[in-house]
Amino acid sequence: MVQYPQNMKIAITLILLAYFSIFALEANAQLLSKKELDGIKSYTSLEAALAEPDKVIKLDLLTSNLQTLPLSIVKLTNLQVLYLYQNQLVRLPPEIGKLTQLQELYLDENKLKTLPKEIGELKNLRVLGLHRNQLDSLPSEIGKLTNLAELYLTENNLKFLPPSIGKLTSLRILDLSYNKLMFVSSEIGNLRLLRELYLAHNQINNIPTTIGKLESLKYFYLDENKLVDITSELGKLVNLNKLGLASNQLKAIPEEVGEIHGLTELYLSNNKLTKLPSSIGRFANLRFLDLSDNQLTQLPDEIGDLVKLEDLNLYNNKISALPVRFEKLGSLKNLGMGGTLVKVLPMNLSKCTVY
Repeated sequence: MVQYPQNMKIAITLILLAYFSIFALEANAQLLSKKELDGIKSYTSLEAALAEPDKVIKLDLLTSNLQTLPLSIVKLTNLQVLYLYQNQLVRLPPEIGKLTQLQELYLDENKLKTLPKEIGELKNLRVLGLHRNQLDSLPSEIGKLTNLAELYLTENNLKFLPPSIGKLTSLRILDLSYNKLMFVSSEIGNLRLLRELYLAHNQINNIPTTIGKLESLKYFYLDENKLVDITSELGKLVNLNKLGLASNQLKAIPEEVGEIHGLTELYLSNNKLTKLPSSIGRFANLRFLDLSDNQLTQLPDEIGDLVKLEDLNLYNNKISALPVRFEKLGSLKNLGMGGTLVKVLPMNLSKCTVY
């Protein structure tokens, strides 16, 4: 066996490290940025794409009446964006996992009932669209998509999420509206970068306390569920701008919610609220507040502190009088009072549209 001097061994090692580093950089450089991808023209037929497979970055097979995904698509080894929405796909082949360069995959408006576990091999995936399919579950392997930033699952038949959903730590947008979810797993608290969470039109009756860990959240919609109460941890979502809790069975709102000082829109219509917390006056940036169709008999004096409020809907409540400090609402433009017992309005609301 040839014996090399120690300094030569070090030199060889450094050369090899440099070589593999350059190789890795070149491999990563093949992935284009969102801006670069937007500037690339899509191939619109699989035949044309297969004629020059190495050149295909984007493939658009929208409304191609596909019932199965041709296996020849795996020849497109540089494919980064794939549009398959509005087809008739009932399943995806396991071979989908070989498209490892994919960054965006749109499968909206198909007939998918399941996803293959190989979906987890798409490690570079940033956007996954599955709106309006027939999914009733997700494979646990979806948790391997650690670069996923946007996941759209509206209008499916999902009743639960796998715990591995908590491994999607790059997720910014998660849309689960119009499903059959009955609960939200505590692992959702691991999605610390989440900015938009849509859970409206499900059957959710409880929100885990871990929701308070989503401090990056800006939009949170829970309308049309079966919530009877809401965790006080909601008050830790200090960056929240819009909160939807309409059409639930809420009887009270925790005082801690008042800590969400940046809130601009709050939807609480069609619940069973009998009173509001005094902390509501801390919503210094609130512009829209819908309290219609509740059982409120009075408003807290602190509502007068909402100096930026422009739209307030009190329709169909049991309120008979407005608090004295109500006259401080100088920014109010629209006021819903129909179905209440209020007879007299403050004089300074003369320029406000009352309906």
